[in-house]
Amino acid sequence: MSKHQRAPERAVRDIRKLIKTRQLQHGDSLPSQRILAEDLAISRASLREALATLQAIGLVKIEAGKGVYVSDPQKDAPRDAQSTRHAAQVYQFRLAIEPYVAGLAAQARSNVHLNAMQESIEEMRQALLEDDLLHAANADTAFHNILLQAADNPLFARAMHPTAQSIHENQMLPFANAAAIEAPLQEHQQVLRFVRERNPSRARDAMHFHVLSAATRANIAFLRP
Repeated sequence: MSKHQRAPERAVRDIRKLIKTRQLQHGDSLPSQRILAEDLAISRASLREALATLQAIGLVKIEAGKGVYVSDPQKDAPRDAQSTRHAAQVYQFRLAIEPYVAGLAAQARSNVHLNAMQESIEEMRQALLEDDLLHAANADTAFHNILLQAADNPLFARAMHPTAQSIHENQMLPFANAAAIEAPLQEHQQVLRFVRERNPSRARDAMHFHVLSAATRANIAFLRP
């Protein structure tokens, strides 16, 4: 897997390894971006992308003009009101659409879709074993995209396309919760089980539970009817 990684993906892995190796704690600063880029042998642009990803996951905090600091979602101050509100809105949007999509997929899926969903689950499992959170997040997103295809209604994909980046970032948030890092695997497997069994109501319920659980792991509360 690692030989196919892009430079920012490698940097995400290497920075997390650096934090562990040096036993950096919440609030400790990382080396300057110039030194990090040199030590990791990557461009400043790739480093910025990696740091942005780590900040989205919740593992570092970037303070303009000051530096980059190790973050802890359980100890740091909550996200600013705007980003918290946006994350809540994305979860609302996902909860309104994705369970219905899962129910449709349970009726319209093909064996090709089933195999692709299982492959994304195994890819996520392997990424977590390798401590590659970015690859795991990409596999997570792939699972949901395959469900969209399996639903056999392109209007859903078109409706979600403008928010695809926001949804991907939203799916990354729970990975900051180390205590429940493997929960999405189990939840994806449950969704796949009912899609495979052609059980639309259980597939819908499993996806409903998955989205709500992901929001809980990301410490995001939102109104729902």
